[in-house]
Amino acid sequence: MVSVVIPAFNEVGTIADVIACARQHPWVGEILVVDDGSTDATAQVAEAAGARVIRLARNTGKTTALDAGVRSAKSNVLLFLDADVTGHTQQTLSRIMQPVIEGRVEMNVGLRARSTLILNQALRFFPIIGGDRALTRRLWEAVPTSSVQGFQIEIALNYTSKQFEKGMAFELVHGTFHHIKERKYGVVCGATQRAMMIRQILSISFRLYILGWIKERAVRIRKRNKVDSGIDF
Repeated sequence: MVSVVIPAFNEVGTIADVIACARQHPWVGEILVVDDGSTDATAQVAEAAGARVIRLARNTGKTTALDAGVRSAKSNVLLFLDADVTGHTQQTLSRIMQPVIEGRVEMNVGLRARSTLILNQALRFFPIIGGDRALTRRLWEAVPTSSVQGFQIEIALNYTSKQFEKGMAFELVHGTFHHIKERKYGVVCGATQRAMMIRQILSISFRLYILGWIKERAVRIRKRNKVDSGIDF
């Protein structure tokens, strides 16, 4: 059975729908909602919808909220769902979970399909930051969460999955709807939160993929130089 973990901050308008869809799926063994310091009735609505709620005293960010949920989860297969994405069906959740349950990949991400074929093809060339994803517990535990903050966790998971032989994959999911920050919090507050999210994503992408590549390259050069210096002519 799969443990569903849903981090939520002030998502009273959508959390019940997200939980209801997950509860109907036969592969789901438990649903944990991590209330990340909400100031509305998110926790109460989640409990009424049938989830087990973990309450954090203050807003700590997505990474910490997910980690709290994983620590309390019982299964070694996890399904992360965004609390502000609605419209999933049993079929879309199955498509996300099945490759991980069957051991074909360590992580499978459900990407919200766009309106045209060109936009869907373009998704292959951008960082995969969708929050709806199934993964193994061992992949999560391989991520150094202490050095990751907020919205950086998806990039960190993608990068860490490369350490595993079966890595990651993604599915295009049709019919889901993302309730954007500007609509939830107003234009100014929503835009501010979006800018913070983009800054965090760019920061960790640079740290892992660019600086990480430079470090790996330097290590390979040092190893080659050591081998060359040991050769007698």
